[in-house]
Amino acid sequence: MFILVMRFVIRIPWAHSLKDKRKVKRSLVDSMRNRYNVSAKEVEAQEAQQTLVIGLSYTALSQSDAENMIETFTDYVYENSEGEVSLVEQEIFTFYN
Repeated sequence: MFILVMRFVIRIPWAHSLKDKRKVKRSLVDSMRNRYNVSAKEVEAQEAQQTLVIGLSYTALSQSDAENMIETFTDYVYENSEGEVSLVEQEIFTFYN
């Protein structure tokens, strides 16, 4: 089993309140959950109105599947975020029986 963990830092310079930020977060996180069946959540900077940090995890049966999903998730966030993606980090963890 392989676990892909990703972290996206998204700047939302036009956000003037936490309500603006939550709208962006809800749209992105909900659409990723529905489309890819991943676990996604805001993981840091909850009180910073112009910075959104999303954590994502995905379980794969093969290393290659996990690696392929890195590009898929990254492209999706770049194309569907209402902010500017400033950082993308990823790591794949391996678990054996």
